[in-house]
Amino acid sequence: MADDLGSFELLATHPNAPRKGPVYLAFGLVVVAGVLGALIGYSLIAATCDETAPLLQRLLAGAVPGIDAPERSCTARELGGGLAGAVIASFGCAVVAVLVLRAMAEWKKTPPKEPR
Repeated sequence: MADDLGSFELLATHPNAPRKGPVYLAFGLVVVAGVLGALIGYSLIAATCDETAPLLQRLLAGAVPGIDAPERSCTARELGGGLAGAVIASFGCAVVAVLVLRAMAEWKKTPPKEPR
């Protein structure tokens, strides 16, 4: 009994386990989806973020001598958008990949072995 628990051969030879090829392919596709999601999230924020000060601040800076109109930085927002896009896209792709791998395991399901 102790030899069965210490051995990893039982996990490697499970009849319904997916093959290594589809698992590696699914992992690669999850990574690609994460990269594409990061690009989409970054691009969305980069296209909509404006680094100039709002009009009211610029008007006040021109009218009142002691007020400045600071320029804003979009770097943190772009990083956050890229990170959020990567997480959302990779999570969605991972859910689909797990469902596909489970369906593939169901297709090749083997009948139970007879007890000895």
